Amino acid sequence: MHAIVIGGGIGGLATARGLGRQGWDVTVLERQPDLGQIGAGISLWPNAMRALHHLGIGAAVERAGARVRGGGLRAWHGRWLSRVELAAPAVMLHRADLHEILLDGLPATVRTGHPVTDVGALGDADLVVGADGIGSVVRAAYAPHVRVTDSGQVAWRAMVRAEVDGGGETMGPRGWRFGYAPTGRGTVYWYVAAPGPLRTGTRAEQLAELRAVLAGWHDPVGRLLAATAPEQLLHHPLRELRPVAPMRFGERVALVGDAAHAMTPNLGQGACQALEDAVTLAVLLPKGAAVSSALQVYDQQRRPRTAAVSRRSRQVGRVAGAKGRLTGALARALVRLTPDRMAASAAQRVAAWSPQDVKVPGRAITPAGGRR
Repeated sequence: MHAIVIGGGIGGLATARGLGRQGWDVTVLERQPDLGQIGAGISLWPNAMRALHHLGIGAAVERAGARVRGGGLRAWHGRWLSRVELAAPAVMLHRADLHEILLDGLPATVRTGHPVTDVGALGDADLVVGADGIGSVVRAAYAPHVRVTDSGQVAWRAMVRAEVDGGGETMGPRGWRFGYAPTGRGTVYWYVAAPGPLRTGTRAEQLAELRAVLAGWHDPVGRLLAATAPEQLLHHPLRELRPVAPMRFGERVALVGDAAHAMTPNLGQGACQALEDAVTLAVLLPKGAAVSSALQVYDQQRRPRTAAVSRRSRQVGRVAGAKGRLTGALARALVRLTPDRMAASAAQRVAAWSPQDVKVPGRAITPAGGRR
């Protein structure tokens, strides 16, 4: 059986790996001339790590990154508003490192410089998986009602050489936020989220703005900004899909990752949900499975989960990014008055997914390499 995966990002490669391990002949079509992963850091919550262990690469990912068991929210002057500790650690690492691990030994044929403009032309495939991101050609062909929505916020990100003790996010005035976490090998990932619009100045001018706006914030904010060179800075709008798209179409087409449910990054779950998608699809589609019925089950199991996580991420962003003086003060008070155990419980519910949770009609599943 032959599967074509459109898109060579994290979700696409994870899907290709999962299907390949199930005996499928997989071809990955990537429009870019080279396979690579731009970006900065990525957070892999316990749910994502269980997916990666199921795919046989969890240990390699753990070696490449840094384990982070907890974090929380602070006010700009440094006072902790909320502390959260996970029962199992998350792993932080560079996106490029995760991409390289997914590629290593990939049981698939990868064709770069191969854009797909007509999904219907892929006539020889038993399965077509759209893993082509928020601007998905596959989704546009089958679900044009699903729109890319601007959240009204923008972000800056960078990876720098530095040392920090733990990580977390800081809520500041006028809806500005700063977050950071160690990523292993003496590096730290940091990000800033703020009200739009998207800045059009040079990277040096943008970095100067960040240093001016965040001057006086608690350590290590100023230290991490000082360690950042303009060429390390990434800047982009925070966008999402609304509503979450159907995750299967017809007899043989499925979506994974941002193609179906691009969400704001407030929960750090974008890539995690893509990995859940990839493993769920692979578990439901061993070689010889009835593709159409498996895709129906896939949509039934994944769409409600990803819609709930996307909605929760949007809600968190509205609270943490409250930009009025009064609304900002109320948001910080709400966070401070919420018991830490309640915040931890909410985080645990998001991170509780396991490959063992995939419900396969008519049989029990013991995922290869899976662990809770």
